[in-house]
Amino acid sequence: VLACAKNKLRLKKAQLLFHTDGQPFTSTSAATLTKGSTVLVSCGEPFVGTAVSENASTNAPARVPAPVLLLADHTFIDSDALQQLNHTATLPGVIRAVGYPDLCPGLRFPVGASFLVKDRVYPELIGGDIGCGMSLYLLPTLSSDARVDKLVAKLSRLEGPWSGSSASRLEAAGISSTAAHDLLLGTIGGGNHFAELQVVERVEDEAAFTRLGLRKDRMALLVHSGSRSLGKSVLEKTLEAAGDRVKDGVSFDAGSKEMEEYMEKHDHACAWARVNREVIAERFLALLLGGDEADGGDWMQERAQKVIDIHHNNVEIKEINGDSVWVHRKGAAPSDRGIVPIPGSRGAFTYLVEPYGPQDENAFSLPHGAGRKWTRTKAHAILSQKSKRNESGGKGDFEKTDLGGTVICEDSRLLLEEAPEAYKAIETVVEDVKEFARVVAVMRPVLTYKF
Repeated sequence: VLACAKNKLRLKKAQLLFHTDGQPFTSTSAATLTKGSTVLVSCGEPFVGTAVSENASTNAPARVPAPVLLLADHTFIDSDALQQLNHTATLPGVIRAVGYPDLCPGLRFPVGASFLVKDRVYPELIGGDIGCGMSLYLLPTLSSDARVDKLVAKLSRLEGPWSGSSASRLEAAGISSTAAHDLLLGTIGGGNHFAELQVVERVEDEAAFTRLGLRKDRMALLVHSGSRSLGKSVLEKTLEAAGDRVKDGVSFDAGSKEMEEYMEKHDHACAWARVNREVIAERFLALLLGGDEADGGDWMQERAQKVIDIHHNNVEIKEINGDSVWVHRKGAAPSDRGIVPIPGSRGAFTYLVEPYGPQDENAFSLPHGAGRKWTRTKAHAILSQKSKRNESGGKGDFEKTDLGGTVICEDSRLLLEEAPEAYKAIETVVEDVKEFARVVAVMRPVLTYKF
């Protein structure tokens, strides 16, 4: 608490702690604290003011928080993210909160976490990019002259509008059209989204690797994207209809009309996101092989095989010990769907891991990536200065990675914000969840495309 006061309140000599009733802090009285308790800090001065009871303003008992598990023995965790995780554990209906090594602060609730909730759904514990996730494809053998510089030139058109019919593609997948958002179908988007060519670095479980359908002599394509503006619109309209954001976040009781309406929109956004990743992969491969990106899924199925497709921003119901529990994932890969990818930064390996053993303790989920070490603002500030100090002094410093990969990114600011230095070490992230998942294979990035 003293360290937090020094850092957050800028108290250089924080020394003493008091309870709100004026009594000094002791090891015995500390045991009476609960989440949400108020602690007073001084720089050595005695207690001054009117002593009040802990719940004098509300006369309501403090909520008993749900069990919290933080899987980060070897990984740095931001204190703000941990505070958000602990606060979320006090929300009504939450019975378990799990933070993964990639845990980082969100707007109000953390990213890189899962929550088990009874009898209700919290839209904000899923976030705005509903259905965001990853797809992994086994690619056909590329020609021997497919040098990276040639691939870079071919992929320059990837982020423009897709030339196919969004309405027809969605209809074929049984998804209703959303005219306001469908123009973005087949586009990656900004932030940490990407499409990446990968090669097999090493295989640690031959049987699982073969069962997945990958091959050591073939490249793979990993696509990370979501529902673009659609999911964001769903969340914004949901919160607007619910009125002002309350401290506990907006929630809908199971079986209520409001929940049914939200879940219908949620499922639609997840389905849209899955088709979006498919179209991105098709466009990527069409540009590499000289095909027509508007040909649709049939062209792709003849040339590439989808081996993984998962959401890491979603909610789903699960039976646990006879009870129906809503698993909320906000930046967390499912651990009940078989092998999943845990990518590092664009300059780090991607680990394919297979969950094993009971998964209820970790809320049926795993990390969805390395997680940010620096905020975007901090990354830009530090790395822009680094770029200026280098002799080249340009964004070219960040278009090549230590693993020999190439990065395509036209946005100079995003190039810095998403630099490998801004992310945690993927090796420690994977190490921290070895109790729940084993490594199947490690993939090395060759070419990473970011908008």
